[in-house]
Amino acid sequence: MILVTGGTGKIGRELVRQLSAAGIPARVLARSSAAAQTIRQFGLEPVHVDLTDIRSIQESLKGMEKVFLLAPPSQSETDLKSRIIAASKEAGVRQVVMITAAGNTHYSPVFQARQHAQAEDCLKTSGLRFTILQPTFFMQNFIKQAEAIRSQGAIYGNYGEGKTAFVDARDIARVAMACLTEDTHSGKTYVVTGEERLTYTEVAGKLSTVVGKEIRYVNLTPEQAIEGMKAVGLPEWLASDLARLSQNVAAGLFAMTTDVVEGVTKKRPVHFDQFLKDNRSAFA
Repeated sequence: MILVTGGTGKIGRELVRQLSAAGIPARVLARSSAAAQTIRQFGLEPVHVDLTDIRSIQESLKGMEKVFLLAPPSQSETDLKSRIIAASKEAGVRQVVMITAAGNTHYSPVFQARQHAQAEDCLKTSGLRFTILQPTFFMQNFIKQAEAIRSQGAIYGNYGEGKTAFVDARDIARVAMACLTEDTHSGKTYVVTGEERLTYTEVAGKLSTVVGKEIRYVNLTPEQAIEGMKAVGLPEWLASDLARLSQNVAAGLFAMTTDVVEGVTKKRPVHFDQFLKDNRSAFA
């Protein structure tokens, strides 16, 4: 049986659907009654866990063979993942598939990248079988800008003209599914990307075609980007960290592509145009 953390996020929701369709039993962390109800509708077992309480974590791991480990951004993300990894080993879990992000190093100016690198070290030295997935920027992140696209005809950011091989969350979930159900991915670290490198200006052009009106990319200064993110509710530490990450994009550090999606799932990754068609109603 598989324990799924982050089961209501972009990747987790898709993984839950795929596990359900394949008839694979799973226990899924749910933070609300609505999330629990959705999980039950997929025929899976919801469980509420207090991630600050080690006993609660240990209880959720009873009987689990594998863990899908994904945590939302926080200033204590490394500590949280370390607790779950340690508890997984104690519970006799055989394998952990963990989501981090592309571009992790211990010396990155991006705090989250340093946290991811520390969590990866923790998992690699735990003695557990592991697979680490490092996706690049999600296509689904553009849905967060859907209101600005509809009302202002614009997308915003401080990415300059840096290129990114955006990846669909459905593809990340398919890679995770394969790693959880096949025995050939143990000990691997996969950088998960799409196959098309795009600037945000080029993304705006594609959006223009899909919605039938001009969409502009408005390049912000880091300070403007931080204020914009704070205005929609992000804490200052996270807004500042994302602005630093965006500057790495502008510098060309996220222009890489890999063949991981096709190599692992035997299917080509979702093309950006297809993602836009699938989500046209959100943007139009």
